[in-house]
Amino acid sequence: MQNKKGLSEIVATLIIILLTLVAVGIIWVVIKGVVTSGTNQISVTSECTAINLNAVSVNESSPGIYDVTLHRSSGGDNTLAGIKVNIFNDTTSSGPMDFGTLNLLDQHTVSLNTSTATLVTGGNRIEYTPFFKDSSGNEQLCSGTQSFSF
Repeated sequence: MQNKKGLSEIVATLIIILLTLVAVGIIWVVIKGVVTSGTNQISVTSECTAINLNAVSVNESSPGIYDVTLHRSSGGDNTLAGIKVNIFNDTTSSGPMDFGTLNLLDQHTVSLNTSTATLVTGGNRIEYTPFFKDSSGNEQLCSGTQSFSF
């Protein structure tokens, strides 16, 4: 009869090592996901704080159609994906409409038609928010919405 005690100790040691490696792998995946999502959020926040947008003028050219002029000052880089604009009167909001994008030191006037969202006539205020796109192509709105009364 052979003594197989030495062989079973080696197998037990290998199983413990494999279980340890699997546990470390699972923990690494979880930690990497948390760190990566935190890094993306920090990146978007820092980009948002660097963007300087100013509303220059807003005119209602015809009922529900507004010519909105925005100016982008220096600051930030050119990764701005666009700007969402919301037009308000005393009782109604148009909902977010896409203004387009502005490069550094640009100023554009865009006609926004509120009838494609919620018709707003007699508007007296806009809110505008820049946004970026993350690595997955999803829009990441900045938390700092600015307002302009006209």
